[in-house]
Amino acid sequence: MSLPEWGRSYNALAVPLTSDWQCSLVPARDVGEPTAWWNLTYDQRQKNRKDREEQIDHDRRDFNRLFRVSTSRRAARACSDFSAYAAFIREHLPVSGLSAPVDGEGVTCLLLNAVRDGWLIPAIDRAWRGSRRVARFYAPQSWPKRAPDPKPIIYSVRNGQFVPLNPDGTFVDYTPYVPVKPGGGATSGNVGALDDVFASGADDDSTLLADAQAFDFQPDTPDGDSFDIAKTPNDGEPGTWYTNPGSGQMRMYGDDGQPVVDFDFDHDHGQGNPHAHNWDDGVRGPGVSFSPL
Repeated sequence: MSLPEWGRSYNALAVPLTSDWQCSLVPARDVGEPTAWWNLTYDQRQKNRKDREEQIDHDRRDFNRLFRVSTSRRAARACSDFSAYAAFIREHLPVSGLSAPVDGEGVTCLLLNAVRDGWLIPAIDRAWRGSRRVARFYAPQSWPKRAPDPKPIIYSVRNGQFVPLNPDGTFVDYTPYVPVKPGGGATSGNVGALDDVFASGADDDSTLLADAQAFDFQPDTPDGDSFDIAKTPNDGEPGTWYTNPGSGQMRMYGDDGQPVVDFDFDHDHGQGNPHAHNWDDGVRGPGVSFSPL
């Protein structure tokens, strides 16, 4: 008969009996139901519990009959087995310093009483073939390497939307986008001028957008219509962007210095906020929905 499964604990102490058997003394707190029992029926679990209680009672009687430690007080100081007994007793039993064992008789008395009172559960291997000695069961000394935790993504609010931040705390750059139907048709409104600007860049490296200067959004813009807060110039440097410091509105100028497209962020013309306006021959068209991401 091999060691019962409740005797395999890293907190247990393996001790020899006066026969050829080896016993594992397990703290009662470590003896629980195996997880394999969770898939059993109620009747099966009840039968396993009964069988285990009968086995523990049998092991308890044999331990009480066969466990003896004969180390003298003088020999205890240099005996490694006695040191292992003493360390196990200090760690797992409620024993004061004055009651600590000083010889084999004291160890025998304390461990027999602990088994009788239910502090320790004996598990006997009656088919033991190894060396009979006092030993602890040690856990593995190496563990699988733990994968590093993924770095969290930090977000902040810009123009009413959550935008991820770079590792240095700055906003992730993005280019505003105006959705266009397949084939060049816009989703709504007159966007002929905008089609020319974005579509013409397919084969020409000298498009207006390629030559345009970089622009930044302006946070915390005041409320109100962008033309009522501060007029955005209708004439500008060809191929450049102008950002209205009051409303945050951005306007791009064509080759003739006239407006080509506006991006508005501080009001809603029924197309959502933000939205875009195309210019055609000096006339500002209706709002067009777009997403800045």
